[in-house]
Amino acid sequence: MLNLSSQSRRWIVLAAVLWLVLLAGIIFIPQSRSTEVAQVEPTNSLSRSLQQTRPGGEVVTAQLVDPSRIYDAERFLGYTTLCPNEPEELVGAKLDAFGLNAEDLDLDGDLGYVLLIPGGQGEEPMVDAVELDRVDICTVPQSESFPLNTAMPFHMDQGRWTLGMGQ
Repeated sequence: MLNLSSQSRRWIVLAAVLWLVLLAGIIFIPQSRSTEVAQVEPTNSLSRSLQQTRPGGEVVTAQLVDPSRIYDAERFLGYTTLCPNEPEELVGAKLDAFGLNAEDLDLDGDLGYVLLIPGGQGEEPMVDAVELDRVDICTVPQSESFPLNTAMPFHMDQGRWTLGMGQ
C-alpha cells in the first residue's frame, strides 16, 4: 500500500467523493429531465411555422415538417392541399368534400391552402391559407388526403420553402 501523508489522503478522499457526486449527477439528472415533456401549442399556420425555421447553413437545406405539431391533433385527423394549379375537377371535388365555396377562397395563384379534416362529427374543417411566394405547397397536386402525423418534406428553393424533395 502507498505510504501517504494525512494531507494527501484527504485530497484523495475528496477527489473520490467529488468523482462519485459527478457520476451520480451524470446518471440521475438526465433521467429526471426525461419525464418532463415540453408542451408546444399548435400555431395552426404552416407559413408561420416554416418562417421561424431557418436552414442550417449550406449543409442542411431541407426539413421534415410534422403537421400534427403545427395543427391541433385533437381536433383534426388529416390534411390535403388545395392549389390554384390543380385541375378544375380536382378543385371541385375538394371543395365539395370540405363543404367550401370557391368564392370564399383566392384561387388566382397567390395562395394555396392546407385543408384540415375535422376529427369529430359536426365540426368544421379548417382552411390554412399559405402565401405561395413564401412557402410553395403547390409543387405537386395532391389528389388524396394524409393522416395528420404524415410528415411533409420541404426544401429551400430560391429563398423559399418548397414542398417536395429537392434536387
